[in-house]
Amino acid sequence: MKKLFTLAQITDPHVGRIITFPSARIDLYDELVRTADRLAAFSPRPDALVVSGDLAHHGGEADYRRARAVLDGLGIPYYLVVGNHDRRSLLREVFFDQAWLGQCEGEFIQYTVEDYPVRLIVLDTLAPQSHRGLLDAPRIRWLEARLAEQPWRPTMIFLHHPPFETGMPYPDSLGLDGKQALGEVVARYGNIEAVAAGHTHRDSIVRWKGTLACVTPGCTFSYKLEFGDVDDLDPLYNPPAFRVFRWDPEVGLVSHICYTREYEFGLSEGVPEPPRQG
Repeated sequence: MKKLFTLAQITDPHVGRIITFPSARIDLYDELVRTADRLAAFSPRPDALVVSGDLAHHGGEADYRRARAVLDGLGIPYYLVVGNHDRRSLLREVFFDQAWLGQCEGEFIQYTVEDYPVRLIVLDTLAPQSHRGLLDAPRIRWLEARLAEQPWRPTMIFLHHPPFETGMPYPDSLGLDGKQALGEVVARYGNIEAVAAGHTHRDSIVRWKGTLACVTPGCTFSYKLEFGDVDDLDPLYNPPAFRVFRWDPEVGLVSHICYTREYEFGLSEGVPEPPRQG
């Protein structure tokens, strides 16, 4: 049997946040643990994992250390993307011994992963003191230089903020500044298999600049699909999920959404009621 490259993506764990629903209080750290348990049991075992931002809700050291213990326990190489809730200084402190972090020069946590059949490029879209994302000229130049190094090699780009409008006004108001410049760069390279993001906590896919761009659902909670103008969105206790990418050189890149729990009769009939206070 041929060996395929399997890459998992989880996003927006927000460790440290506790959400009060009408029926119960949900500790998002516990949801991350459940996600890790599902990944550990997944077959075939993923070759690598990308965590695409907002690892800790308040960017606190204790929450990063708790999250790191969970990720280390997987025994799978993992790669972090900076989200708008993250703090670069603490990521550097807590994950100081990660090889990918050693690549990062200067302010931004941007790097490439060269160990797999598909090259991974991680972008830093953090704009301090803002929930919006930013890709300014230095970060765009860095990306251009990395893509020019291996323009023939299958490549994926990971970032936290989606590079496209989702059609949901509120999430789009917290979108990415610099996405036009990013799109101009991506459009020049035919080897980019996908651009993958997080941030909105909802599954979205679009054909973008000659490739596929997608948002992976949150691995701990979600938001309502809202196409109207609203001031904010309330969290939903929808089934948390993650994405699995499978690379087959004869087929290309295929992605699947996976849920962190098993539902005997499927999502339409088998989802249990939310936990209730005892």
